[in-house]
Amino acid sequence: MVAARAEMIRQASRYGRSIYKPFFDYMEREIRSAENKYLFSTLIEEALPSQFSLYDLDALVFKKHSYVPLAAFELKFISWRVAKESWAKGELLVNGWQFQRLRALSEVLALPLYYFVQVGQERFVMFNVANVEPAFEYRRGGSARDYYAVINLEDVIVSSSFEEFVDDISLLLGVKSKAAQVVPAYAVGGRG
Repeated sequence: MVAARAEMIRQASRYGRSIYKPFFDYMEREIRSAENKYLFSTLIEEALPSQFSLYDLDALVFKKHSYVPLAAFELKFISWRVAKESWAKGELLVNGWQFQRLRALSEVLALPLYYFVQVGQERFVMFNVANVEPAFEYRRGGSARDYYAVINLEDVIVSSSFEEFVDDISLLLGVKSKAAQVVPAYAVGGRG
C-alpha cells in the first residue's frame, strides 16, 4: 500500500507542484479541522464533565446571494459491504441517537434537515428527517452493535447514478436541473 502511494506521488510530481500541492494543502486543512473538532470536544468534556454531547451538522445550503438557509444536510458514507444486508431487506440503517437529535434540531430550526447518504459507489439516498418514520432498534453484533434508525427505502429518495442524483437534488431543493456537463470521477466509483 505504501509503495502504491509513493508511486502515485511520483506520477503526480511529473506534472508539477501545481497538480499535487493543492491536494496536499487540502488534506492538511482537513486534518487540522479534524484535530480542532477533537480538541474542542475534549475541552468541553474536561471542562464540563458528563454535561454535554457534541454533534455537528455537515452542510448548510443557501441560494446564491441569499442569507437565508434553504436546507441543512447530514452527510454520510456507508460502504456497500456494510449496507448490502439491510439494503436487501429494503432498509437503510443510520445512527438512531443522531437521527433523533437531528429531528429535534430540525423542529427548532424550522429548516428542512436532510440526510445525504452515499451507499457504495453509485447509490445516493436522501431524506428529510421530519418526513420519515423509522423503527428504532439495536442491531448488529460485536463492536458494530448499536442503536439504529431503520429507514424503509420506499420512504426515501434513492438515486442510482450521478445523473439521477442531479435531478433528485434539484427537485428536493426546488430548483431547475441544469444537467451536469461532466460526471466527476469521484461520483461514479473513482474512489476505488
